[in-house]
Amino acid sequence: MDVKPTAIDMQTSMMLGQHNSKSKEDLKQVAEQFEAIFVDMFLKEARKGELAETLFSNQASETFQSMLDQEYSKLMAQKAGLGIAEA
Repeated sequence: MDVKPTAIDMQTSMMLGQHNSKSKEDLKQVAEQFEAIFVDMFLKEARKGELAETLFSNQASETFQSMLDQEYSKLMAQKAGLGIAEA
């Protein structure tokens, strides 16, 4: 059986063309979530570099700061972004 690469490429492109715009929206949403995770990891590593403990250094404030960083990360990925989700 003789299979030509162009035939496979055309079949693949036809199958990809059948996907609706919803899959592109889903892909963009997942890419933004990945970017948010990346930014969150970046912020956590940056916080490790603090030289001194603050007045309110305890488990509750660390939990709050972690949750705040997660929300910052989501907003940064949605609004400003690093370009990871755009690629």
